Amino acid sequence: MPRLFVAIDLPETTKDEVLRLREDDLPPGRWPQREALHLTLHFIGDVPEAVARAYQRALAAVEAPSFDLRIESVGQFPIEARPRVIWAGVANRPALRAVYEGVGAALESEGFIRERRRFHPHITLMRFRKPLRRGLASRWIDAHLDFYTEPFRVEQFVLYESELKPSGAEYAKRAVYSLGATHGDEL
Repeated sequence: MPRLFVAIDLPETTKDEVLRLREDDLPPGRWPQREALHLTLHFIGDVPEAVARAYQRALAAVEAPSFDLRIESVGQFPIEARPRVIWAGVANRPALRAVYEGVGAALESEGFIRERRRFHPHITLMRFRKPLRRGLASRWIDAHLDFYTEPFRVEQFVLYESELKPSGAEYAKRAVYSLGATHGDEL
């Protein structure tokens, strides 16, 4: 069964900016590989091939304008407890929200049930096998709260298939969907 998610890719220059954060001390954890840096819109999970094809067709109906986005700030999940994930944030802009909602509606039209958690757009920077002791990541996060990248143009979203391996997940693009050329939501 394919394991699917829908995401926005990052340009190589943005990945470079994000990966420079590795140069600073962080508690031991697992950074994603360069090719795994992306902004997840919806995690679908394992589905039968027929359902995967239906989702793939439904996503072709999503209509939304292209837009500019930038990565800004850093934080942790869970926010109030001992972190398991450190992330770089993305402003929850109206155009990003429109793509997120459009993708969700297209998937729901084929029976997908969305997560009930609030959409918190982010790029995962590091995962920890065990939650960190309280405050261990705080100094690093505090030192990088003003982190941001140059804006980049979002002109497409991708349906990915992932395969979990001992070395980490491997991703393959299953389909790429273009966004409209409207330029009304620039930074």
